[in-house]
Amino acid sequence: MFEDPKFWLLISFITFVILMYKPFKSMMIGGLDAKIEEIKNNINSSMKSFNDAEVRLKEAEQQTADLDNKIEELLSSAKSQAEIASKSIIEKTSQSISSKEKNSLERIKQIELSAVQSIKNQASIELNNLIKEYLKNLSEDQRSEILNKSISEFKSLN
Repeated sequence: MFEDPKFWLLISFITFVILMYKPFKSMMIGGLDAKIEEIKNNINSSMKSFNDAEVRLKEAEQQTADLDNKIEELLSSAKSQAEIASKSIIEKTSQSISSKEKNSLERIKQIELSAVQSIKNQASIELNNLIKEYLKNLSEDQRSEILNKSISEFKSLN
């Protein structure tokens, strides 16, 4: 039996399998561990990116809310300034008309027509200047929306 080459071949094969089992097992486990670590790193990286994206989203939402508030404040301010300017112009014109009323009825009618036109022109110019200044800071869509709204409100004042 010790002289049979098949026996020695079997012994050699069994020895080879026994000797290769441990390094092969370590190599397989090491490869799997490395793959597991790589997957963990990918998951952690993805979670960090996700958290960063959430933070950026919240910041963007806050900025949008702040901009909306500023727009509302600017609109309110522009309206009140336009009303004050209109009232001031109307007051000045009324005083002018009252002082000239003493001269003659015909002259009063001419001055009244001239003053009303002047008020409209001055109010339009001041309102246009305020609107132009305000609209410089807005996007094209916001400009269109606000301009349409302002025009309809201005027409209702007349």
